[in-house]
Amino acid sequence: MPLPATRDYDLAAAPTPRMESCMTGIHRRALDTALPAVGRDVEAWCAKCGFALEHVIVAMVGQTVVQVRCRTCGGTHKYKSTREVAAAAAKAGRQPGAGEAKAPRAPAASKAAKVPQESAEVRAARALWQRKMATADRARATRYAASIQPMLGELVDHAAFGFGIVEQTMDGKAQFLFEQGYKVLITGR
Repeated sequence: MPLPATRDYDLAAAPTPRMESCMTGIHRRALDTALPAVGRDVEAWCAKCGFALEHVIVAMVGQTVVQVRCRTCGGTHKYKSTREVAAAAAKAGRQPGAGEAKAPRAPAASKAAKVPQESAEVRAARALWQRKMATADRARATRYAASIQPMLGELVDHAAFGFGIVEQTMDGKAQFLFEQGYKVLITGR
């Protein structure tokens, strides 16, 4: 027996935004359209889930999203935009034609040539980090987790970035000085 055609169940009508979000599995209202920032939501590829899903931005370097946490599986990983994944899949699917020959590869460059040059900003940050770390007691460092509430000047030990010093605290995030430079990470979650 079919359901009665009421306003809530009228299947002939166009889907509402709520219905669309349920159909796609992504709550579009939660995705921020503004510039990315630590703690905001972004759509990214999750290799663990195998889908483009909603993620929370965990770390940024400058204006670039570096690390995200999947809202579905809880995994934290490098940020991969859906465009990057689609481009990589399209590139992998291309094969040279039967009559085409591949161009010979150039010999690999030496490792010294591949190392990018550090900017003056990174060199200055590293020098400041070294001066501050010379007097720091590394044994008293707090292990970084997204749930910590760091204090200004506190020494933090991060699993990927190493030792860092809290330079600035904001609502739900903090700026840390690591050997590689300044990084903004989420806190208090």
